[in-house]
Amino acid sequence: MLTDEEFFTGLNLEVSSLKEVRTAVERGDISAAVEAFARYFRLRKSPCWFFDWRDGPRLESPRPDTEHADRYLKHEWFWNGRWFDLGEDIDWSSNQMTEGESATIEWNAALNRHYHLLVLAEAYWRTGEEKYAEEVITQMLDWIKKSPMIDYSGNSPYHYAWETLNTAIRAGNTWFNALYRVMPSRAVTDRALITILKSLVEHARHLDEYPTRGNWLTMESAALFTVGTMLPEFKESAVWRRHAVERLHMQMKEQVYPDGLEYELALGYNNFVLRNFMNVLELAKLNGRLNELPEDYVSNLERMFNYLVYAVMPNWLVPGLNDSGNASPEELLRLGYKYFPHREDFLWVATRGMDGRRPQKTSVAFPYSGHYVMRSGWDKDSLYLLFDAGPFGAGHQHEDKLHIVLYAYGRQLLLDAGNYMYDRSRWRRYVLSTRGHNTVRVDGCDQNRRNRRETWVLPYPFKPLPNLWVSREEFDYAEGTYDSGYGPENLINVTHRRAIFFVKPRYWIIVDTLKPQDEKEHEYESIFHLDADSAKLDPEDKTVITLNSDTNLAILPLKTPELKAEVIKGRREEPVQGWAGKPWRPVPTAIYRKRVSGTTRFLMVLYPVPPGGSLPVVGVEPLETGPDAAACLIRFLDGSAHAFIYADKGGVPRRYGSFETESKVELRKITPEGEVKGKPLSYP
Repeated sequence: MLTDEEFFTGLNLEVSSLKEVRTAVERGDISAAVEAFARYFRLRKSPCWFFDWRDGPRLESPRPDTEHADRYLKHEWFWNGRWFDLGEDIDWSSNQMTEGESATIEWNAALNRHYHLLVLAEAYWRTGEEKYAEEVITQMLDWIKKSPMIDYSGNSPYHYAWETLNTAIRAGNTWFNALYRVMPSRAVTDRALITILKSLVEHARHLDEYPTRGNWLTMESAALFTVGTMLPEFKESAVWRRHAVERLHMQMKEQVYPDGLEYELALGYNNFVLRNFMNVLELAKLNGRLNELPEDYVSNLERMFNYLVYAVMPNWLVPGLNDSGNASPEELLRLGYKYFPHREDFLWVATRGMDGRRPQKTSVAFPYSGHYVMRSGWDKDSLYLLFDAGPFGAGHQHEDKLHIVLYAYGRQLLLDAGNYMYDRSRWRRYVLSTRGHNTVRVDGCDQNRRNRRETWVLPYPFKPLPNLWVSREEFDYAEGTYDSGYGPENLINVTHRRAIFFVKPRYWIIVDTLKPQDEKEHEYESIFHLDADSAKLDPEDKTVITLNSDTNLAILPLKTPELKAEVIKGRREEPVQGWAGKPWRPVPTAIYRKRVSGTTRFLMVLYPVPPGGSLPVVGVEPLETGPDAAACLIRFLDGSAHAFIYADKGGVPRRYGSFETESKVELRKITPEGEVKGKPLSYP
């Protein structure tokens, strides 16, 4: 811990506002210096925080609910849906989740981030009752006493008190927010205040010395900028701010793809990164330090807000892939609109269509992140699909390439299994695995990009992915490939190419081509996690349809002799299957299997059925074509049909049914009288 002498040596005592402190230091009266600096700190008008502690506490009537704060007073601690007893004497290095498959390091990491202090501080702010402020200060001082600063990063081997992310969350969020809420309290004595400020100086020095990468680095840098802004009296503060801004600016260029997603490709962490960028911007603006940010700092952020607009589902949530769940972009987009007032589509999404202007585009490609959004429109009943054909991600990755989520007629119909606590459980292994996603497994094995680091992020300077994307008025088409191998050592050498054709505005056709590099038989599983309580499998034609009371989804496969199908829901034993999060629950999961040698394909029609409607498709029939293509006839109840072909490449004459084409993909609409209606939907 810094000594008092070291604290005062670190101050720039030449500034006139610290004259009284300098005088006390020069005469060696440290007690007087502590008193003088504490008095100066309380009286200073700048720098400014996001709220003014002089405005409170604000006593509310009737008295607000303080149940959580009251339990925190008794050293009970709430985490991950459970209460834990920390005991009379808190051990900040303890971990009460070290046994069994739920063992996790996150328990202690969360304890050392001190979010619970915000609950206590807010209780003081809203009631004026000193006991809450006293507990905030007591716990902060207790942590400082028991957690002396270390001389390494604390990240590996783990030292949770000073792990850089935990350090950054305290310095950039919980400590200033808690301290500034309780500043009016008698619990904030001169000695307590100086002790906390000394620790914040140590926090800044630690973060300055041990920068990391990814979402951690933005939090570390935002915290470094925060301390440098809120403690400008320190000689190092300008250096802290400069280093923070340099690191953040580098991240904007090298760790955020040009299409707006942070390179971990996990929505929750992307939004965390964006919030940190914005917190620095807001704090700089509040304190007249915008001149310390690069000229393009603000303009670099527009693309990140743009992603949130165009990836949002009709229910106003953005799908959460990798270690993330679906999340609302509304708060961020309101903030984005403040800085980009010409982007009225930011406001439109932020207000759920009540204000602003709806986005100009419907379907959109994010060619660096590898996300392809197909949508029929912007009303609440629009159809929506997100196709993930991007890199593995710099962190928080799932083995989920070519995964899809689907939403239609007011309901999500295909979902991601989501995220799970970072522990040792079967549930955690499941959400990380290919079997927890809507893509294809081979020989009972998952994709394994984790074993091939070159698949994690795009090389810098970034270039767009080579995935095929076509968007036209009547259809969208996207194609992506997984070719990094399956199994623990990537020894199952099968290439999976997924093609998705959106017949606007009604349904999708998915073609999965599996091409092994050997002549052996392989078993393939095509998986679909359904957002429903139950689903029905037709044993004859292998169609699966959800049994929701409102919107439903039918999966209609092109049936081949070797095709098998089953629906699994809530299997608990390994390998876990049929689960999804938010909330964690069993969901019916359709699995289509075939065991064959050589190149094979799954062709599936995904047809959403609106509330009160019935499935209009009566069958998906094969059409003969060559070995380098797949074709089908989709028949409807009214006697009409769609003839569809998918080929490995265009420019080759092919016949399917009574039609000829050289297109790579083509769909022809046929009237009940057997006549072709309009021009074919085709590419190229």
